[in-house]
Amino acid sequence: MARETTFDYKVTVVDSGGNKYAIDGNTQQYVVLFPGGTYKFDQADSTNSGHPLRFSETSNGTHNSGSEYTTGVTTAGTPGNSGAYTQIEVTTSTPFILYYYCSSHSGMGGEVNTPDNKASTQAGLGICMGGETPSYVNTMDYVNIATTGNATDYGDLVTVKGRGPAGSANETRGVCSGGNTSPTRIASMDCFTLTSKGNCFDFGDLASVAQNSRGWGNKIKGIVNFGDVSDSASNVINQFLYSSTGSAVDFGNLTASIKNHAACGSPTRITSGGGYGPGYSNVIDYITISTQGNATDFGDLTDTLNSLAACSSSTRGIWMGGGDASADDNIIQYITIASTGNATDFGDLSSARSLNSCCSSNTRGLSMGGGSPSNINTIEYITIGSTSNATDFGDLTSARGNSHGCSDSHGGLQ
Repeated sequence: MARETTFDYKVTVVDSGGNKYAIDGNTQQYVVLFPGGTYKFDQADSTNSGHPLRFSETSNGTHNSGSEYTTGVTTAGTPGNSGAYTQIEVTTSTPFILYYYCSSHSGMGGEVNTPDNKASTQAGLGICMGGETPSYVNTMDYVNIATTGNATDYGDLVTVKGRGPAGSANETRGVCSGGNTSPTRIASMDCFTLTSKGNCFDFGDLASVAQNSRGWGNKIKGIVNFGDVSDSASNVINQFLYSSTGSAVDFGNLTASIKNHAACGSPTRITSGGGYGPGYSNVIDYITISTQGNATDFGDLTDTLNSLAACSSSTRGIWMGGGDASADDNIIQYITIASTGNATDFGDLSSARSLNSCCSSNTRGLSMGGGSPSNINTIEYITIGSTSNATDFGDLTSARGNSHGCSDSHGGLQ
C-alpha cells in the first residue's frame, strides 16, 4: 500500500483570551510537517470568516515585521465558506521553523516545525544559563558540542538567576525555570529560541517559587523537579509544553523531598539522582514522561552526592561531580536508562567539583563551570558511549557555579 502524502487539518477559530486558531480542536496547536507531504489547512468552518491563515518565517508574521512565506503554498476560496483552504507542499527546502498566522489579526497562530530539515550546523548547541560568580548573573553562554573551544555570549535571561535555576530544551526552545534573584526565590520561566541567539522572553511560571531545581524533557514536554521551595526540600514535579507559553502544572511527586539533585533522561524516561533532603542522598528515581504520576525507585548512585550535574544520550544517563559534607568529588558515573539498577563508574573529571552544570548531544556530554571549591570556568567533555576520564573542552566566558545547562540535541530528543 502506498504511503499517504496528503494530510488534512481542520481549522476553527475559538475565543481563548481573544480569537485563536484551533487545529483539529487544539488551540494554537504546535504542528509538525515532514518533507514529501502536502498539508491542507481546511478553513471551511464558519468560524474562520475574516481570518485567512498564512505562513511566515517570523512569529506572528506581518504583524511582527515579518513577511508571508509562499513557497509551495496555495490558497483557495474565502475562509468560512465551503472549499476554503491554505495548503503547503513540504520539501527538503521548507524552513525548519515556520509560523501560521492570521493575515488580518494579530496573535492567533502558532508554530510549525519540519524536523527533518534542521540544518546540521544547528544541532549540538549547548547553553549554560545563569549562576553565581559569586554575584547572581543573567548570562547565557553557548558552545558547539561537537567541537572544542571557548564559550561565546548567547544573550541574557529576563532576570538574574542563581541558586540552580532548572534548564530544559527541545530542538527549538529552551526554558530556564525558577532560581533565585538574591535573596528571593522565583517561579518565573524564561524562554529563548535555540535557532537564533538573543535574549529571553517570559514563558510563564512554575506552580511555586523554587530554587536548586532540576529540569529535563523530550521533544514535546519539559519537566521540572522542584528543589528548595521554602528553606526545605520538595518532592514536587511540574510539567509544561514547549509549543505554547503558559504556566507549568502538576505532574506528580518524587519518592522523597530533595534539592540540589540532577536529572537526565531518554525520550520516554527521566531519571533524577543524588541531592540533599536533609541528608546526602544516593537515590535515583525515574518517571515515564507520557504518564503523569509519582516517581519510582530506579537504584542508587555510587555514593551520596549533593550539587552534582547530569546529562545523557538516549540510552545512557551520566552524573558528574558533586560532593558531601567532607569534600567535593571528581567522579563520573552512568546508568542504562531503559533498565533499573545502580550506577557504575565511568571515569573522572580533571578535578573535584560541585555546583557544575551539564549539557549533551546524543554522543558527547559536557561539564561546565562549578566550584572547586572556588568558582571555575572550566568546560570538560566525555564521549557518552565509552568509559573514560574527561578531556579539556575550553572555558566559559566567566567562572561561575550553580548555573544550569541545556541543549538542542540531548538524549531526550533522539
